[in-house]
Amino acid sequence: MRFADSARILAAAAVLVGEAAVASASAPKSEILGLWRGESICVKSREFPACHDESVEYAVYDAAGGKVHVAAYKFVDDQKVLMGEMDFGYDETLGSWTSEFQNARYHGLWTFTVAGDALTGTLVDLPSKHKVRDISARRETAR
Repeated sequence: MRFADSARILAAAAVLVGEAAVASASAPKSEILGLWRGESICVKSREFPACHDESVEYAVYDAAGGKVHVAAYKFVDDQKVLMGEMDFGYDETLGSWTSEFQNARYHGLWTFTVAGDALTGTLVDLPSKHKVRDISARRETAR
């Protein structure tokens, strides 16, 4: 094989690898879109005594810049109550969707991992790095 032929083959392979990387980076977004219902269970600890187990619903929408927008609800006396809305970005290293959340009272990191129609996740307190919640949900509607 001549050098010029080898160079063309390597260049073509590089293009294919680049296209595959772009495709895989955007592929996870479609896996999380939809409506998810499940439970958010407190990890019992002295640090978070006010934490309560909750039935939850997450409505996940497409957002700009490779992110997804999550509207999080809990059910209180059979009424759906909005807890908050956040944008999540995909962390390729973790293979998960993450969102850092901070307000005047709390600073935490949400992490969601999707496997088919199952979503699992955690909420970790960032100052202490202690896990606060375990999330388990199932997809209710198609992407």
